[in-house]
Amino acid sequence: MVRNYYKILGVQPDAGKDEIKKKYRALALKYHPDTNNNSKKAEDQFKIIAEAYETLSNKKKRAEYERQRAYSSSSSKSSGGSNHSGFGGYGFGGDQRSRSSRREGPFRADGTPPPAEEFRPDPNAPTSGFDLQFMVDVPLPVMALGGKIPYSYDKYVNCAYCAGSGQDEGKDCSHCKGKKQVVKSVTIEIKIPPGVADQYTIRIEHKGGDGKNGGPPGNLLIKVCAMPHPRFKRVKNDIYADVEISHELAEHGGSLEVETLDSKRTIFVEEGTLTGEEYRIPGQGSAILWGQKRGDFVVRFRVDTP
Repeated sequence: MVRNYYKILGVQPDAGKDEIKKKYRALALKYHPDTNNNSKKAEDQFKIIAEAYETLSNKKKRAEYERQRAYSSSSSKSSGGSNHSGFGGYGFGGDQRSRSSRREGPFRADGTPPPAEEFRPDPNAPTSGFDLQFMVDVPLPVMALGGKIPYSYDKYVNCAYCAGSGQDEGKDCSHCKGKKQVVKSVTIEIKIPPGVADQYTIRIEHKGGDGKNGGPPGNLLIKVCAMPHPRFKRVKNDIYADVEISHELAEHGGSLEVETLDSKRTIFVEEGTLTGEEYRIPGQGSAILWGQKRGDFVVRFRVDTP
């Protein structure tokens, strides 16, 4: 069955992004392993909370999640409650585990987390920071030609007031409450390689959560998602553009200025041009092989009928 991310975060299905973010922050602080003596079970709980937030806070992923929930619900009803769809991702289906093993997972069947595991490793041992993964919408021209985009996200950083020690003059630090770390919003510039494919994941070293007690920081994983463009469409390494021309230009032919990804070009329209005919401009499409060469820019004519 599909995990109920709304119940996990304690929000209604119509909750807005601000409410979802507020609930996530509260749960993340409560179940962060650092606040539960590095409990493995608490870490699993924290990961599912982060998974729920990543899905519900992203418009595209949330829509896909809702489709999967609807499919799972209809499949359960049609099969008497059994779900053998085999869908992966978002934490649903596919592994065919027993009901008893699912009850032993990070969350109970009703979506609530069980008590944190009780064990106490060395609290002063170096601990690596968490890896973070996000989906980022990128404009088509940047995907095709490369560039840099700013991106802001929240992560755990070592408390500046106590230098990550959790103590201030023999007492718990008043800023981090003795937890050694606080949540901070950071902004970085992400370098998009030229010609990168949709859903490609960029790995940025040491930009994840800070490590504790001298441990190394985690990494940041960015999955790039191509944004729709009002005029251009990318097909592999070629860029297509539908251009409307007048009936007179189509009938008699003549020059026409068109806008490509990064310039303007003057092309010649042949006389008798019909709707659907194409004009190809070599080397003005998307980058290939990290920018060593480019595909073509293809103009598709659409004749304006009087």
